[in-house]
Amino acid sequence: MELENQGEGSNSAILDAIIKMDQELGDEQASVDSDSDRDVNSSSNDTGVSPSTDLSTSRGAEVGQEDGDSGVMSIAHTENKAVLVWKLVMIFVLLASTVAGAITVFLYVSHEEQASFEAAFSDNSLKLFEAIGGSLDIKLAAVDSFVTAIVSDAKARNQTWPFVTVPDFAKRASKIRGLSYALSVTQFQILRNDRDRRIWEDSYVRENDGWVQEGIDVQRSDPSFQQDDSVFDYVPHAHSSIWYGSVDNVVPSNSAPYTPTWQSYPVFPSPYNSNMIMSPMRGSAIKASMASHEVTISRVLNKIESDDPNSPDFVRAVNEWNEVHVGMNSEATEPLVQFLYPIIVGNDDSYQVPMNQMHPDNSTVVAFMATSFFWRSLLERILPEGQRGLAVVFHNECGQTFTYRIDGASAIFKGEGDLHNPKFNEMGETLQVSQLVDAADEATTYSGLPLSKDHCPYSLSIYPSTTFESQFKSNNPIIFTMSAVAIFVFTALVFLAYDRLVAVRQAKVMKSAVQSNAIVSSLFPSKYRERLYNDALQSSKAVGNGGSYVPSKARLKNFLREGNEDGGSAGQPIADLFTDCTVMFADIANFTAWSSAREPGQVFTLLETVYGAFDKIAARRGVFKIETIGDCYVAVTGLPEPRKDHAVVMVKFAIDCRDEFVEVTRLLEVSLGPDTADLGLRIGLHSGAVTAGVLRGQKSRFQLFGDTVNTAARMESTGMVNRIQISHTTATLLEEAKKGQWVKPREDQIQAKGKGLLQTYFVEPKSHNNGSKGSTENDKDVTIEDDMNGALPTKIARLVSWNADVLSRELVKVIQARHGRGLALDSRKVEWAEPSDAMVIQEVKEVIMLPPFDASVQVSDDSSLKLEEEVRTQLHDYVYSVAKLYNKNPFHNFEHASHVTMSVAKLLSRIVAPDYFFEEESKSSHGMAASTLHDHTYGITSDPLTQFACIFSALIHDCDHPGVPNNQLVKEGNEIAKLYQGKSVAEQNSVNLAWDLLRDPRYAALRNAICGSQEEEQRFRQLVVNAVMATDIMDKDLKKLRDDRWDAAFHKENRLNDILQVNRKATIVIEHLIQASDVAHTMQHWHVYIKWNERLFKELLCAYQAGRSDVNPANFWYDGELGFFDFYIIPLAKKLSECGVFGVSSDEYLTYAMENRREWEKKGKRIVAAYMAGYGSLPSEMITKDTQ
Repeated sequence: MELENQGEGSNSAILDAIIKMDQELGDEQASVDSDSDRDVNSSSNDTGVSPSTDLSTSRGAEVGQEDGDSGVMSIAHTENKAVLVWKLVMIFVLLASTVAGAITVFLYVSHEEQASFEAAFSDNSLKLFEAIGGSLDIKLAAVDSFVTAIVSDAKARNQTWPFVTVPDFAKRASKIRGLSYALSVTQFQILRNDRDRRIWEDSYVRENDGWVQEGIDVQRSDPSFQQDDSVFDYVPHAHSSIWYGSVDNVVPSNSAPYTPTWQSYPVFPSPYNSNMIMSPMRGSAIKASMASHEVTISRVLNKIESDDPNSPDFVRAVNEWNEVHVGMNSEATEPLVQFLYPIIVGNDDSYQVPMNQMHPDNSTVVAFMATSFFWRSLLERILPEGQRGLAVVFHNECGQTFTYRIDGASAIFKGEGDLHNPKFNEMGETLQVSQLVDAADEATTYSGLPLSKDHCPYSLSIYPSTTFESQFKSNNPIIFTMSAVAIFVFTALVFLAYDRLVAVRQAKVMKSAVQSNAIVSSLFPSKYRERLYNDALQSSKAVGNGGSYVPSKARLKNFLREGNEDGGSAGQPIADLFTDCTVMFADIANFTAWSSAREPGQVFTLLETVYGAFDKIAARRGVFKIETIGDCYVAVTGLPEPRKDHAVVMVKFAIDCRDEFVEVTRLLEVSLGPDTADLGLRIGLHSGAVTAGVLRGQKSRFQLFGDTVNTAARMESTGMVNRIQISHTTATLLEEAKKGQWVKPREDQIQAKGKGLLQTYFVEPKSHNNGSKGSTENDKDVTIEDDMNGALPTKIARLVSWNADVLSRELVKVIQARHGRGLALDSRKVEWAEPSDAMVIQEVKEVIMLPPFDASVQVSDDSSLKLEEEVRTQLHDYVYSVAKLYNKNPFHNFEHASHVTMSVAKLLSRIVAPDYFFEEESKSSHGMAASTLHDHTYGITSDPLTQFACIFSALIHDCDHPGVPNNQLVKEGNEIAKLYQGKSVAEQNSVNLAWDLLRDPRYAALRNAICGSQEEEQRFRQLVVNAVMATDIMDKDLKKLRDDRWDAAFHKENRLNDILQVNRKATIVIEHLIQASDVAHTMQHWHVYIKWNERLFKELLCAYQAGRSDVNPANFWYDGELGFFDFYIIPLAKKLSECGVFGVSSDEYLTYAMENRREWEKKGKRIVAAYMAGYGSLPSEMITKDTQ
């Protein structure tokens, strides 16, 4: 085989790189010098293989190259030295002028921005004070009007205080609460002596507590509350005694006055008779208000007070009540205060006392109307959305301080204490809360009682923050400064233009020379480089350039691409004859079939890893790599520098490559999937003379020619997997080198194309003893059969690790999506369904509802994200346990389950990332692209749990498969067949076994990671059941159900994409995905198809010979496969294409299916005959064993 027809894919890329380097030449001489040094030092590593494999020759070439480069650099330094001094002087003058101008501009612009910032803060703080005052005005005015109405109503009904009950209190208080954004509205009565208390407790409370149930009824219909089961109907007369702390803690007599709570809205769990005057948070405020007849503000209610033993329980109860009942979009623990508005009547029993005459001498406080507020309610809906980052600090003289941040219309509680940035202390603005009403604008409506300035007065301070400051600070100082600098620099460049042009030309000359030498060094052996340059120089003279400078672009084109007009190449051919060489061809056996089941990225991962390892060995052994052709690796020893031991070196290299290949594929099987470790390497060697040189023209390459190359290729193509086959010539050289013990004649002669019959040899040093080959073969075609220690065979163990790795990556996405939706994991609420005697098949759903699209969910493919160690360990152990559930059938075994899993993962990857969506996503926002992909794939891409369930189903779908069809189990009266009433026996059994295993207490953390809620568990179960049941293609009822759903989803005229229809499509697509994966071998490379076809034939033949089948499969196998293709496989592949979500995979599957059908039609009868020749006369004791 001639190498001139191989590998023409790399030179165009090299040429483009050369052109790009010419365009990126540096402007400064100093940078050119340093770049040149780096190019020289790194050029030999660009291709991964040294151009010259002899170490002494390589060092000599490097020395020669360095000498040439240093000469070019010396000339450049000499020319630059003369102008360096005056250039430095001019640069200094320009630099000084630039710095002075830049500093001036920067300071001026910065000052203007600071002034704007301070003015904006001053304006916003004033607006904020006015708005807060206005909000406070509304709250007080609402309460004042309510109190006035209550007093008037009591007078009209001739009620005397404290024995006053307001009719329709809940409805009226609800309106006040909504108007003033209050959390609650509560009336405190004042009992000034024990006589009033006895009347209150013995009769009044019992006769008038009907308001409680009325309030509960109003509360239930109030949309501003978050209702729960704790809102019970009121039990009348629950607690008529006055209490504090708890209803059992009755306040002792002779401790008047008493201030029991009476009517309130919303209704609290203990609705009345709590003696508020005993509360450390409110008691002092009540007393102060009774004395001053002013509105007072309590201390923070939900902050624990050290002097009150009941405080922790009270604060906890308040916070819990806030969190459960009140939909205020706030933190339940943020500061909550109470405004205590006294209800005052005249001492002469008059109900109306003018405001300006109302004082303790002529009036009495008879009750309080208390309204609870979050301070946040004063701060919201004030600033526009663009204004962000004002800090508001509340402080009272009772030692309580807390901080809010205002961002536009929102106020955010930051925590206790003064948390503003100390940087802005000097800019703070402060007002007393009692002054805020005065700070409001002219539209104030409140004319009631004044706010107390003496009891625990509150103050409010406003500060800016760095966020607020950043809205007024910009890059303008830097931009204007840089603009000024640019003007100076531009002026300087005008004067230095001529010098600049000269420097650039000199840089190009030097760097082009260095780069050209580096590029050619990486492509060609050292002895050919000068000949190439001389040839290029003669070519340039021939076209009229004389001895002038030729740019590297044109110079390289001369010898890389251009030829004479008559079709020949310019100059003499660059070629030599090397009489003593050894050529190696190494080809990956079964690579084409293996790659047909993989993604392109996985194929290249294998090739890059394997050939990268070979390149390192070549560099260590002194072997010259020629090229890679597809999955074939070509190398030579004995050139460009001759060496006597070329055959020995190449044999050692071949042995190292084979051993490294076995190790690499074994390790890669965990990430690349089943059968990776089964790949082998065929290696062929031949020694003799070769012609080597540069074949110029389009895509020039250094190449080999001659009979030696052809014979080496024949050695490889006729060789055996994981064996090194050598020719008689190479064997003779090994014997002459005292390595005859390595050589073993091949038993049969080979028929080589163009060579006839040849005697060849296998090479295997005694130290290796065919160990690599043996270990690989021992891993092939094993079945799950526990040894004495209960361990799995090596290959199955690797498949367990691979399956666990695939599931692990999908499970990470499930957890990511759950967190993205803000769903907290609560495993206590997830009850996993128990396998029962009920039919699993009855759980099959016509439509499985998938979650709707959520743009906030971001699922990453970052491979660095890992599961928790406990979950990862349990997942691996679960897959291991599943593997042990599989029987040692030739076909329905764990290796088949792994193959189905790999096919499912491949199809899912094509669903998740069809090629044309990459382009769409680059044109639009991520959210739009994700939404479009969600719609296109009927929601499958947006739900990682669905994808995990598909892969999980593939793994478990044949657990404990008996190796015979369901109808045979029914015929035999098998207990499992009876249990499942003869319907989808193996499939239902697989689901129950795997599900029961998953429910084992050992896998609690794994279950919690898979499903974080009962809804997720139910959906996961539905997906698994539908997917596994879909693998029963022989059940007529299930098939009809699937066909009807397919027609309803894709063939009916009504194609409305409502939610139900979309989920119907998703359900049927998932079922067809698992069906296609279960028979994926029929839609993959011919070799893959035949491998699994033979195993299935063997399984059925074993059943026949064991008396578990009435028909010999050989009697129907040929025609049966044709019918299977025509009536199931090809229509199924067309459905994959018709549903439109699988991208290129659907076309790929259909193409392979039709090709395999054609091949089977031509070769099937001979293949069946071969099957029978191999298995037809199995002895009875071997029928149940998996043989080669």
